[in-house]
Amino acid sequence: MITTASPTIRNIEFLNSSIMFVHLSNDRTFIVPLDQFEDIKALSPQQKTEFEIIDGTNLSFLTIDEVYSLSELIGIE
Repeated sequence: MITTASPTIRNIEFLNSSIMFVHLSNDRTFIVPLDQFEDIKALSPQQKTEFEIIDGTNLSFLTIDEVYSLSELIGIE
């Protein structure tokens, strides 16, 4: 029997102030336009490094009072 686990967030990185890459455990990478997430876009470069991946499926930044789900970030929610 083959089981497939849902991919989880492995890491994130920023190309510039407009683009965030979400790297998944299945070696896929999603490009997230930050125009959809103005509060993330407004973070300073230092603040963008201060994040936490929660349970592999949620993302939180220390300076934002919001938790983003993987589904929300990649646009399937």
